[in-house]
Amino acid sequence: MKKKSIITAVVVAVILGVAGGGYLWFAQLSPGGGEDLASMEGPDGLDGGGPVPVEHGEISSKVVLDATVRADPADQVKAKRGGKVTRVWVGDDQTVDQGAPIVTLAVPREDADGQGGGDDDGGASAPATTEVTLKAPAKGKVSGLDDLETGDPVETGAVVAEITKDSYRAVAAIPPNDLYQFYDKPKEIKLKIDKGPAAEECEFIGLGEAEKGGASDAGQESGGGGDPFGDSAPDSGGDGSGAELSCRVPSDFTVFPGVKGKMSVITGKSKNALIVPLTAVRGSAEKGEVIVVGSDGSQEVREVELGVSDGTSVEVTKGLTVDDQVLDPVPLDGDFDVPSQAEDPYADEDGEFLGEGF
Repeated sequence: MKKKSIITAVVVAVILGVAGGGYLWFAQLSPGGGEDLASMEGPDGLDGGGPVPVEHGEISSKVVLDATVRADPADQVKAKRGGKVTRVWVGDDQTVDQGAPIVTLAVPREDADGQGGGDDDGGASAPATTEVTLKAPAKGKVSGLDDLETGDPVETGAVVAEITKDSYRAVAAIPPNDLYQFYDKPKEIKLKIDKGPAAEECEFIGLGEAEKGGASDAGQESGGGGDPFGDSAPDSGGDGSGAELSCRVPSDFTVFPGVKGKMSVITGKSKNALIVPLTAVRGSAEKGEVIVVGSDGSQEVREVELGVSDGTSVEVTKGLTVDDQVLDPVPLDGDFDVPSQAEDPYADEDGEFLGEGF
């Protein structure tokens, strides 16, 4: 008899469970079904969120980027004025110090004004040319002289040689939207090479627009977009979108052109900052909106200015005080909160109607 009672209780429980599940299923199929569940207000009746205090503290932003090591672009030895070669001081593949003579040219005198004759008294004419020596702009290996010889003409602006330096830089592409995290010159950069030495500091060189055809342009002078933070943009190496960050590889850090690694970049830091959860703000960079919750439960939409974000919290530089409380999470902006299309329970995977008796 006892066993029969247990079996009866189990059967009743199963029936109730099925009935309850069926009720929920039919409630979801009915017009407006499940709406009350989806629109339930959170604690304090605040649109699914709750008030959280504005905190006071320190916040920093860090990004980790894929990096590639490249040799620094060669420095050019360029003739500012055209003339004829009077002496070639060095040869290709020779290592020279900064300031070493490379080529001497005889160029027209700037004060000659095209007058090559003597004076009215028949005296000796002044020299029509003067010698100018082109020097190495940096320490490194000479290349590009080719077969330059004494007597060869050199045009104004011509590159007579290049100096390849024994130095390297690490370059990392930055996706366009991640540029919002770069508030100023990066505060700290660390470089770690895959299967290489331990991470070391990497001195900031520049942040510039990425250019097309990076693989074929490696080692050439940068010539693309402007650099908002550095003296020179990094070498081209992207697909024309976003930007590239470059840093100087330490001279005692053993690397080779083309090796891969990671660049850890502290893009911003702020002390004594007013901080709120990122989920409490509409917007995550520069400007945003929060809903300030009063002590009486009232709500006020307030515009704020934003600073550093660590991906979880964000600094508010204007618009809040430490005594404020904000709604978290903040409801979506109504202009962008589009409900998804209701799923037809009688449709197959391709959306075809199967009929009620499927």
